[in-house]
Amino acid sequence: MQFTSLHAIVINRRSVKEADRFYTLFTLERGKLDVYARGVRSLKSKRNSSLDLYSQITCQIVDQHNHLTLMSVELTNSHAAGKGTLVDISRLFQLGELIDALLPEDDPHPEVYELLTTALTHLHRFDTPDYLFRFKCKLLQLLGYWDTTITLDSIDDYISSLLSRPLRSGNILSNL
Repeated sequence: MQFTSLHAIVINRRSVKEADRFYTLFTLERGKLDVYARGVRSLKSKRNSSLDLYSQITCQIVDQHNHLTLMSVELTNSHAAGKGTLVDISRLFQLGELIDALLPEDDPHPEVYELLTTALTHLHRFDTPDYLFRFKCKLLQLLGYWDTTITLDSIDDYISSLLSRPLRSGNILSNL
């Protein structure tokens, strides 16, 4: 059993059993990881409030039989200002889906971690679609997918072609 301390951003979660969850964390040290959090959904859990989506945390995980288990969590930044409006929440889901879909597991990308941290910190200050476009462009550049012919109108189609499926979070507001 080996404990590891990581700096992470919660980008996805899936409920399992009665009180457990799987979390997808994007970590500074190890990249994207899926971790198991036992008992986190129970009413007595102190970790649940720190594990809100798109929160920045410091956590300890343990590797048990090739499964990563979340042991302790400390909230670093909740990025609450970026979760105030439906438009901001939609953009948060786009950021999380892009990171989750484009990055392989257990492959560190500290420059992408810094990009995501900066985007989460400043997202609420920029209401234009241009901010999200700049994030997508920079992410594609850092991951080596950049094409100079990409425009604001064609970037979502280009990302969909990379993923072999359309982005699910890209049309949240259009469904309302």
